[in-house]
Amino acid sequence: MDRIKKLQEELEKNYIDYVIIGTTSNMQYLIGFNEEQMERPLLLIISKDDFSIIVPKIYEEQLRNYPIKVYDDSEDPYSKINLKENSRVLIDDNMYSLFTIEIINKFKPKSIQRASLIMRKLREIKDEEEISKMSQGVRIAEKLFLDFLNEIKEGMSECEAERKLKSYLIQNAEGISFEPILTSGPNTSMPHLKCTSRKIRKGDVIIIDYGIKYNGYSTDTTRVVSIGKPEDKLVEKILEIVRKSNEEAEKYAREGIEAREVDNIARKVIKESGYGEYFIHRTGHGIGIDVHEDPYISPNNTEILRNNMVFTIEPGIYLPNKFGIRIEDEVLIENGRSKVINSLEKELFIL
Repeated sequence: MDRIKKLQEELEKNYIDYVIIGTTSNMQYLIGFNEEQMERPLLLIISKDDFSIIVPKIYEEQLRNYPIKVYDDSEDPYSKINLKENSRVLIDDNMYSLFTIEIINKFKPKSIQRASLIMRKLREIKDEEEISKMSQGVRIAEKLFLDFLNEIKEGMSECEAERKLKSYLIQNAEGISFEPILTSGPNTSMPHLKCTSRKIRKGDVIIIDYGIKYNGYSTDTTRVVSIGKPEDKLVEKILEIVRKSNEEAEKYAREGIEAREVDNIARKVIKESGYGEYFIHRTGHGIGIDVHEDPYISPNNTEILRNNMVFTIEPGIYLPNKFGIRIEDEVLIENGRSKVINSLEKELFIL
């Protein structure tokens, strides 16, 4: 309940009457309840001095230890909600628009804003328990990655390898934090391309971007692999530039600077090496329950980095029709300085 109390304090400070949370990662963060959204509204409604959960009958037993208002399928769920007239309301960013529209039509709030205006401030600063879970998750994920490398074979399609990776992660962890990316050869020049039927060849660059769930928290790591030494002699040069970009940004990250400064350091290394136009995405993103959270390590983000923020550093160079290279770690701001959570080497993994 400490997290709800902190949220209520923020509501008071910001003159907000209510925040309405759906079955999203925000609800998981606040009360530990983790279910997919469905057509029946299940809503956590928090005011400055109270909270309750509007609950379909099918979830009554699961949530019996909370202050709940239960409805069955013959009832109007919105009749269980009590909002003051002309109230100022925050709505969960990822809640179904259907629920938001019903709330607007029935209660006609004075103002509606995104819940992330407050929730992001709470969630981006991790507590000791969260940091412990995330660190342990990375250790498990890295071991699974090293074990999985034995499964990649020449002649296997990208999708066959990706399915093996996904299955292996699901079998040996709580699940995956996102659909893994496993591409090879020229396909690696497209950062978010999903696997294809292309056959993996000896000498190909292979990018593996993957993550698992551990105690409800996400991991996200990218490494570069090849079967035998890459045929293209440029691979080694590009890998070294990306590795340097990654490491320089990680060293520079610290409490009190703007997120864009870290992005600038990563980008500067690649630009000065002559490949600036081929670094085509932000340097990183926050991570926690969701695989993408605040703070975003991007060129325009002026947010100040603070202790106990966790984010990725993942610069890359992508040469169209040739290959791409990306190295990604998770970084924690601890005691004012950066601490790299990952321990995997950043060199090419040659199978």
